[in-house]
This record gives sequence, structure tokens and C-alpha cells, in this order.
Amino acid sequence: MVLFNAAELRVVLIEARSHACPVVLVKDQGVYMLSEKSDAPANGQPRPIAYAVGCNPDTVPFDEWWDRARAEFGGDDFVEHLDPDDAVFDRIVNDGWNLEIRADASHLFLNAVRTVA
Repeated sequence: MVLFNAAELRVVLIEARSHACPVVLVKDQGVYMLSEKSDAPANGQPRPIAYAVGCNPDTVPFDEWWDRARAEFGGDDFVEHLDPDDAVFDRIVNDGWNLEIRADASHLFLNAVRTVA
């Protein structure tokens, strides 16, 4: 299971909803989500990206994030397009819940989880 922090993911989801485009889950150099479309690069701003906790290659040593990503998603890189209007994302946007993602050989399982204070 990987966890996405609501505060970071909320920005990505709002951007995807504003562009009426998918939010993209990526496993390559880390595990992260971003909006398929963004105005940020054209405006000279950094593109909003939400990394899974412990899977950001800029802040976590390679062996740690790579082992975590591989344990949950296997060794291959992938891109998965998700509907930002899916009900599970409402909890993140509206209520500040975090997002857990688990995977098996053929499915991704997304679950909004209450933030523990």
C-alpha cells in the first residue's frame, strides 16, 4: 500500500477537475500523481505533483523509494489514467482525507482514509 497526503493530492485533483482531464498515476522515478493537463509550465510555475509518501526520489534515498514502489506495483514502470471526478477523490478534495492505493496483478484499489491528527 502507498499513501498520498491529502494536502498535496488535493492541488493535483483540483487542477485536473478544472481542465476536465484525467489525473495520472505514474510509477517511474518514484510514485506520483499529476493532472494530465496543466497551465503551470506556460506560466513559468512548477507543475503540481503529489508523490506517494516515501516514494519521492528528491527526498528519499533511491533504495528506499524503489523498494517501496516495487513491493506494491512490481518492477515495471506504468502510467494509469484516473477520473478526477470519481467519488473516492471527493473525500480528498472536500474533507482532507488521504488516499491509499493498493495493487494486485490486475487491479488498483483506491481508498480514502481519514487523516489521523
